[in-house]
Amino acid sequence: MQQSLIFPLLILSGMLLPLDAGPEWMRAIAAVNPVNWVVQAERALFAGDFGAIEIAWGWVAALAVAVVGLWVGIRAMRRSS
Repeated sequence: MQQSLIFPLLILSGMLLPLDAGPEWMRAIAAVNPVNWVVQAERALFAGDFGAIEIAWGWVAALAVAVVGLWVGIRAMRRSS
């Protein structure tokens, strides 16, 4: 179940494939994909642009993904027991 969710998120984040030449619908989905924001933050950090706003949005997105993942994991464990 998790792989069927994470793989499209990775494809639509621009981490595996460049999105610049992709179709408009793909770029629109990538704009709201939290993994894309984390990737943009990592690129800014690797470029040495430590004051970029993408880094702040990357932190927000990473925390949101972590909270949702924790909630889903706890819920799944409670249901299994």
